[in-house]
Amino acid sequence: MTSITTAADLHSSGGLSRSFILRRREEEGFNELPTTKPRRLHHIVMGVFKEPMVYLLLGCGTIYFIVGDHQEASMLLGFLFLIIGIEVFQERKAERALDALKDLSSPRALVLREGTKQRIPGREVVRDDIIFVNEGDRVPADALVFSKDLIAVDESLLTGESVPVEKTSESMIYAGTTLVRGQAMAIVTAIGLHTEIGQIGKSIQSENRERTRLEIHTQQLVGRIAWIVGGICIIVFLVFSITRHDWLQGFLVGLTLAMAILPNELPAVLTIFLALGAWRISQRRVLTRRLPAVENLGSTTVLCVDKTGTLTLNQMKIQRIFSNNQSLDLSELSKPYLPEDFHEVLEYGILASRQDPFDPMEIAFINAGVQYLRGTEHLHYDWKFEKEYPLSPKLLAITHAWKPRPGGGYVVGAKGAPEAIIDLCHLNKDQTLAATKSAETMAAAGFRVLGVAKSIFPQTSLPPIQHDFDFTFLGLIGIADPIRPEVPQAIAECHSAGIRVVMITGDHPATASSIAQKIGLPSPDKVVTGQDLESYSADDLCRVVKSVNVFSRVSPTQKLKLVEAFKANGEIVSMTGDGVNDAPALRSAHIGIAMGGRGTDVARESAALVLLDDDFGSIVEAVKMGRRVYANIKSALVYLFAVHLPITGMSIIPVVFKLPLVLLPAHIALLHLIIEPASSIAFEIEPGSKDLMNLPPRDPKEPLFDRKLWIPSLIKGASVLISLTIVYLIALWRGQGEEDARALVFTTLLISNIALIFTSRRSHKTLKERFFVGDNTVVRWIAIGSIVLLACILYIDQLRQLFRFSILHPLDLVLCFVVGFISVTWTEMFRGLAKRKA
Repeated sequence: MTSITTAADLHSSGGLSRSFILRRREEEGFNELPTTKPRRLHHIVMGVFKEPMVYLLLGCGTIYFIVGDHQEASMLLGFLFLIIGIEVFQERKAERALDALKDLSSPRALVLREGTKQRIPGREVVRDDIIFVNEGDRVPADALVFSKDLIAVDESLLTGESVPVEKTSESMIYAGTTLVRGQAMAIVTAIGLHTEIGQIGKSIQSENRERTRLEIHTQQLVGRIAWIVGGICIIVFLVFSITRHDWLQGFLVGLTLAMAILPNELPAVLTIFLALGAWRISQRRVLTRRLPAVENLGSTTVLCVDKTGTLTLNQMKIQRIFSNNQSLDLSELSKPYLPEDFHEVLEYGILASRQDPFDPMEIAFINAGVQYLRGTEHLHYDWKFEKEYPLSPKLLAITHAWKPRPGGGYVVGAKGAPEAIIDLCHLNKDQTLAATKSAETMAAAGFRVLGVAKSIFPQTSLPPIQHDFDFTFLGLIGIADPIRPEVPQAIAECHSAGIRVVMITGDHPATASSIAQKIGLPSPDKVVTGQDLESYSADDLCRVVKSVNVFSRVSPTQKLKLVEAFKANGEIVSMTGDGVNDAPALRSAHIGIAMGGRGTDVARESAALVLLDDDFGSIVEAVKMGRRVYANIKSALVYLFAVHLPITGMSIIPVVFKLPLVLLPAHIALLHLIIEPASSIAFEIEPGSKDLMNLPPRDPKEPLFDRKLWIPSLIKGASVLISLTIVYLIALWRGQGEEDARALVFTTLLISNIALIFTSRRSHKTLKERFFVGDNTVVRWIAIGSIVLLACILYIDQLRQLFRFSILHPLDLVLCFVVGFISVTWTEMFRGLAKRKA
């Protein structure tokens, strides 16, 4: 049985050793609950067998077996396995990308191991680990608390009760619950299935993937197309069967037409693009927790960001101290010697900080104490901490009460926003004016400014609120937090992309204004405070947010008001947040972005994206990647619709005009072997254009299948179809025969397909650049592979007979290459000439 003594001993010895952890994990396994089993290879294969194309190929193969053409049937069966192989490869690629994201998004835990604090995945926690749980963290395993601070835990996941439960030393905290107040040290007593939540049989993680709006609309479109295709195929089947008196062949023609028309690649394209897009975004240190965020990134018009840690490095350091009407810049000290007049303000600032801090601001106080007060009587490691009065929206100050010796009174330190400390100290008008002026001077230099106060409380029991202490104002502390060097350039990039950046901070208005000016925000002097926000009506706030880019002294609850105001103005809002109280704003924003480094588990779970390194530049990279994914999806769809039109046309025209059939099931299956990887792999890896961030945000109401997509597809597809029809009719008119005409049409179609792949990508580039410039080697390999495959089919006797082609002479090949190339590229040439004239 784990005890407080065991926990204290482990804590003092530096936690578990690596060898013990490995042995314990081997005995008890990982700290995880059974979830939905991952999709195995056979599950993916079975899923592929549900695709319409598989049934169509099986149907065609069956008919060939019935009529005795076993060679043709065997070839179709071979194509069937190849198509299944390609689809399984693509599905596995998408699955691996999503699995990688799940690993990144798993809950985290802060543990003590081998003398150091380590942030590890929650599943790696073992029994007897010492864990540190901070406000907003989800408890990774059942554990016994051995720290003495009072904490509050939300246990609604276990009990259904929404009221937080207060706990202290020797209390149990349970896996899946959330710390909503305070911080605790605890020793793990049970993991995985042995936890309370494991016994109940609940799982706190869902494996279900959220479908995006694009996927839903595409599935609906494919469903509608399927009904239309079914109707057309039935008509063609009846026309062929009645006019040619061959019902079995008519059925085969109907199935062939269905293979030609049905764009079965569409759902796969969207699934793969979005899954791999999310994976690529994670390579930029941004984790996608909800796949629709990839789709929405390109629509962002307003980006609301925290200052600390996002725009700045979060490497806080005390640089300026104001006390006794004197100001001292620590960076100007030649030696780590602090004049006596400034000792007390730093001493009580440290007393108002936690002993074992996690917050960078409090770490800055501890570090300054070690550097400047070491060896003095102003550091009190032997004092007993008694009570914390936490920060609240009504009073932006934190107070700690200490007992220097048993039986005596209390020494109290407070720090917080200058106006809050001034309020606690009840300064007169002149004192308030002097302190406020000094705070504004510091803030205008870009420092985060905190006031510090002290109180001696002789009574034996502590009062309920901070205002009951008789505080003395000691001075001000200026904390420097350098701006990330890449931020000004990233903000300029956002502005050129039509994205408005809004800074929301809890800092002093002058600090916010100074930082805004340094990073290049428009109108940096125009600052609205949280107090101002409270006085605005909903309509007034909607009007204010249209022109203000800097908000200071904003509480987490006010962030939600700002998000709602931006949304009411029709903006697409991305919002960053890190605390428990930021969760409503993160959920309300179109794209909630949680801080991965300093963010709480509650914030991470509420957000669509998690910024793993808390870097603003990563957000901009994610927006750029989101735009690239959407642009590549559009390019792939232009190609897919364009290439299906001539295939469909050449399947219908011979039936309607009682001409010899051109495209047989084997030809269409072969084309699908090229179309599948081209649409899903070649277009997905296409690099984004350099001017992606010079384009305005995409309207989220703009349909994916709009005129900009349909018109280029129809023009290109119709042009290829007309060219193929002319080649086919001329070949028949010249009496070249059915096999010769079929070979000419198929060769021209294959060359047109290659040209379509090249011209459908990078639509912003010139024709020459699309064919000869760029680093997308997959496109080139598909082109080379297609030509090699065509050569094999045309000039290897067995293959040529299987495909029912004749040998093409060099002049025929030249004709096919020229017609196939020009049928696609003439539109691009015409557009290029029009641009030059303009």
